Amino acid sequence: MIESKDPTRLSMLFHQASRLLFVTVCAVITAGLFYLSYPKNSFAFAAWFILAPFIWGVCHVRTMAGSFGYGWFTGLLSNAALLSWIYYTCLHGGDLSKPLSLAAWLGLSALLAIPFSILGGACHFLRKTGGFFPLLVACGWVALEWLHQTIAFYGIGFPWIMLGYTQWNVPDVLYIASFTGVYGLSFLLAFVGSSVGWYFAVPGLKKGLWHLGIATAVFCCVYGFGRHMQTRYAHFAKHPHALLSVQTAIMQPNIDQYKKWTAEYEDEIAQNLQNMGASLADQNVYLAVWPESAVPGALTEERYFDLFSRIGQTSGAYQLIGSNISSATGTQYVGAYLLTPGADALSAYRKIKLVPFGEFIPFHVFLKHFIQNIEVMGALGSFTPGEMEQPLLEAGGIKLGTTICYESIFPQLWRSLNRQGAQLFVNITNDAWFFNTAAPYQHLAVNVLRAAENGLPVVRAANTGFSAYIDAFGHVKATSGLFTQEVLTQNVPLSVLGRTTFYGKWGDWFAWLCAILFFTIVISTIVFFYE
Repeated sequence: MIESKDPTRLSMLFHQASRLLFVTVCAVITAGLFYLSYPKNSFAFAAWFILAPFIWGVCHVRTMAGSFGYGWFTGLLSNAALLSWIYYTCLHGGDLSKPLSLAAWLGLSALLAIPFSILGGACHFLRKTGGFFPLLVACGWVALEWLHQTIAFYGIGFPWIMLGYTQWNVPDVLYIASFTGVYGLSFLLAFVGSSVGWYFAVPGLKKGLWHLGIATAVFCCVYGFGRHMQTRYAHFAKHPHALLSVQTAIMQPNIDQYKKWTAEYEDEIAQNLQNMGASLADQNVYLAVWPESAVPGALTEERYFDLFSRIGQTSGAYQLIGSNISSATGTQYVGAYLLTPGADALSAYRKIKLVPFGEFIPFHVFLKHFIQNIEVMGALGSFTPGEMEQPLLEAGGIKLGTTICYESIFPQLWRSLNRQGAQLFVNITNDAWFFNTAAPYQHLAVNVLRAAENGLPVVRAANTGFSAYIDAFGHVKATSGLFTQEVLTQNVPLSVLGRTTFYGKWGDWFAWLCAILFFTIVISTIVFFYE
């Protein structure tokens, strides 16, 4: 006689499978919302709901280990969607094999999923706080963003993705960054999304209704405040309170990445630069900004020094040129030179934060035992970071806060330049490595937040795009195309607000508050749980 299966057992397996399917769908939707809201798609409104499916899902996970795993899986999907350009860049820009490129893409995505995993695990305990849960989730999101940013600044990391960057093209909400930095935007987006998710997750819709109401009110207040500040901005635009403005030319030579470091193309590149420089004559330009690695070598080489000296003399403009820098001892730096028209003297900025596995290889001694062709990953060479708090470059008394490429993701550097008295931010980059992927769009968005945080305009010169002029309120006033040769001429006010912003003065105060509250509550809840 055949025994029938235990119906209770079958029912339990069915519910487990259903729960697993549900949380998997929640993770996929979360990653999809991230992908839609982030540049290059830039559907910013979707970002307000990113954490809604994540919270709904984590509330259906019963175990602590499951919550950690669910958070990590969600982070892996989200990072992989946003950083897919890493595979393409490693494969075509770094000449790595397909397996190694795939490993770099997915390996980094997996590492960057750790904060998501920590947040998921913390949610297992924070659910016991009831109505305070969405607030604490938002604090946790900010705390983990800030922690990653800090570790990357003083050690190694890749804080490329931050929730607040999704709002780069929404001026109505950007102004909050001048008080809290990008962390304030991340907090608002995380709070609204968590509140919506909590509304669907709590037993009985009426119990979560007030969270939905609070989320709606927060969104309306932020949007209304932003609209009010836009009215003020319109007044400043018509009657700028600038003591001084500078006519600036942003140079985008659009030099093919494979040609730049090939000797047979040097004449072609030099002629290209000469023609662009000649176009500055009679335009009354004060400062011309050229991208990172504008010349295929060093500016101190006689050929290129003479070339840019002639451009400076003909146009009468200061020339800021991205170039490798060699010290007297042979130490190599990624840098930028400022050339005064009619003078032989050069002043230089040396890049402080270098690109891991691009400009230097971290843990080289350890990794070389496992990756035979690891030297290929440092194709640009082995560079040394510049010193912190370098003297600002000055163009006739105008103080330039200079950063190079990857440094745009470190708000600490920009605040330091602001405190040193920078009147204008200059960011130069060579985004040709990224080809036609989402990375150039994401990189531009970061610069918008740096302008809004510090209340200073940004002039950005990229070899292949996007070059841009961003005003002190975070408005992108002019931008180039991608893979086009262009000269953007802009009259840039050096001071619109007439003072530093609250964030520029006090830094990451808001992130500190979120971190203190989050970790205190989480630790207290864990201790209480295990008593």
